[in-house]
Amino acid sequence: MSVLSQVLCVSLLFSTVSSLNILVHSPAYAASHTNFMARLADTLSDAGHDVTFLVPIAIEERRNKLGVKTTKDVIIVEQDEEMKRKLKPSNGSIEFLWIIEMDSSSIDTMLSWYNEIMIHTCDNFMRNKKVLSDLKTRHFDVAIAEPFTICGLGLFEELGIKKTILVSSCAHYDFMLPHIGEPEDFSSVPTLSSKVGEEMTMTEKWENYRLVAETKASLAKLFDAETRIYRKNFGKHIPDWRELFASASLYFTNSNPFIDYPRASIQKTVPVGGITVDLEKIKSEKLSEEWEEVLNRREKTMLISFGSNVPSAKMPAAWKAGIFNTIKSMPNVSFIWKYESEDVSFASEVNNIHFSQWVPQTALLADARLSGFLTHGGLGSTNELAHLGKPAVMVPIYGDQTRNANMLARHGSVIVLHKKELADEEKVKNAVNSILNDKKFMKNARKIAEMLANQPTSPKDTVVKYTEFVAKYGPFPQMDPHARKLNYFQKTFLDIYISIFLGSVVSLTAVFLVLRYVLNCKKVKKD
Repeated sequence: MSVLSQVLCVSLLFSTVSSLNILVHSPAYAASHTNFMARLADTLSDAGHDVTFLVPIAIEERRNKLGVKTTKDVIIVEQDEEMKRKLKPSNGSIEFLWIIEMDSSSIDTMLSWYNEIMIHTCDNFMRNKKVLSDLKTRHFDVAIAEPFTICGLGLFEELGIKKTILVSSCAHYDFMLPHIGEPEDFSSVPTLSSKVGEEMTMTEKWENYRLVAETKASLAKLFDAETRIYRKNFGKHIPDWRELFASASLYFTNSNPFIDYPRASIQKTVPVGGITVDLEKIKSEKLSEEWEEVLNRREKTMLISFGSNVPSAKMPAAWKAGIFNTIKSMPNVSFIWKYESEDVSFASEVNNIHFSQWVPQTALLADARLSGFLTHGGLGSTNELAHLGKPAVMVPIYGDQTRNANMLARHGSVIVLHKKELADEEKVKNAVNSILNDKKFMKNARKIAEMLANQPTSPKDTVVKYTEFVAKYGPFPQMDPHARKLNYFQKTFLDIYISIFLGSVVSLTAVFLVLRYVLNCKKVKKD
């Protein structure tokens, strides 16, 4: 083959497989959200696309925990002095979440701190004119954002990016469903913060509805405030957040239909659950000598971790005692406890606990010597459990964690405890004992893992192919359901039912009046 032919072949290759310029907006405020967005960015980078990972720093403690590995173009929007002055100290965690009860009455309290942080983050971003000017020169093909904040959507509009993708690091966001025209079902689908499964009493169905109603009301305050901010900076021509939701081309959700609760959805919604679990990478991870030694101490080993937002060290004393006494009663089992403090004097009398402020969680879960997991039920850990085939005791703390725990419990691989039940040593001991010794839990966990390993399409391929499809053919205004423009009466057929009812009443009234008139006429004639 001549040199000219080789050049033509290379040119043809690059003309058919072109690299996209993709913007991913990911404020740094929570590990699970950041890790999910980072995984999306890395997946697209690995596919050969140019990805810009835009990170406004919402919580300073997340500054160096952005999660991206292969995405090199990372733009960090630092907190300026004005933002730092206005922010209340977070002390690195949200300790009140240990004791708050997750119900509709606490939603606004739980979200108020978040709303304040994100308003300051949006304001701070708008003051950074250098970053804004830089972004305007890049000419992005597609933009991706998680609509738990809508400042990024206003930015996309200002940058002229019409091909946008919404994503949810949770199973799905109930608060946005009406705005994209997706049906809501409060009678059989647990909402994001629901404490029950798919079978609900009348009271539970009402609470299921109220959870969403309170979430919508609280987040609407944030979204309205952010809308005012981006319109102040970009102009009033930027659409309202409701229209920005509706105009998005697709909606990626961190849900897997084979393990999640079944629900009705529209064609825009594309499940990519499990994309944060890279099985090939996890299986290639090597444990250090320290962890090898810990796993070899006893026949059974259990990992204990409650995530990064709510540290074990801040757990109420009675609940910590329930876990500790359970561990103490099982000397033949090793327990690895991710504990964020060096003060572990309360456990000095036992030798079957290995404390560590950091653990190689995925590598441990993938190891056959780990027998079970005691965890909070964050969706990241839930997906890891499911894909790596480990049984668990799940103790939800806040947010979507109860829903995640109940979701896996349907498949028989986990036992769910309410966080207050940690104070009940007997319940904790029975749950841990069952997970470690009842073979049905391990059997069910392995069945789920095998199923997920052999699912027809991989989340990674789905993200890449759909993003490329949006870049080539989007946006898709024809996919905007007319249903979202209908009011409650029209959607539920109440307009028809009421019309039929009123028509029947009018007809029956007319018949009655005619009959009465006829009878009166006959009576008059007789008289």
